[in-house]
Amino acid sequence: MGFSEIYGVAFLSIILLISLTVIYGTVDSNLNNILSANDDHAYNLLKKSKENLTVQYEGIDSGIVNLTVINNGNILEDASKWTVIFEGDVVNNPVIEKTYVEPLSRTQIYIETIYNSTTIDDKRVLVSGEFGTTFVKTIDVN
Repeated sequence: MGFSEIYGVAFLSIILLISLTVIYGTVDSNLNNILSANDDHAYNLLKKSKENLTVQYEGIDSGIVNLTVINNGNILEDASKWTVIFEGDVVNNPVIEKTYVEPLSRTQIYIETIYNSTTIDDKRVLVSGEFGTTFVKTIDVN
């Protein structure tokens, strides 16, 4: 082999090594992101399986609906992450009595509405927990 052939093989080998280094770094970074997202997903599924809320209608007074939400699950719930939907509309600022609801404890939710005690019958309230589990209550005045 002559000098030019050795030089060509060495040059191509260096280019190949640099390319492999770049490709490895990219694949390794993306693989870590995928594994991290998979761990987060498994964690959220576990928490979602332990989430259990009960919604109870307590009454309405001057257009304010009073609901009691009981945490029957075995995880601490962050009520600031709940979504409350009343009759298909997201309630932007529901008043929630306690921010953190321990297992086997309760909190009150107050929702401002246009309904009164005679027109609120058969309306629906949905509370979506911190991890996405939904709990629906159909209001029955009787």
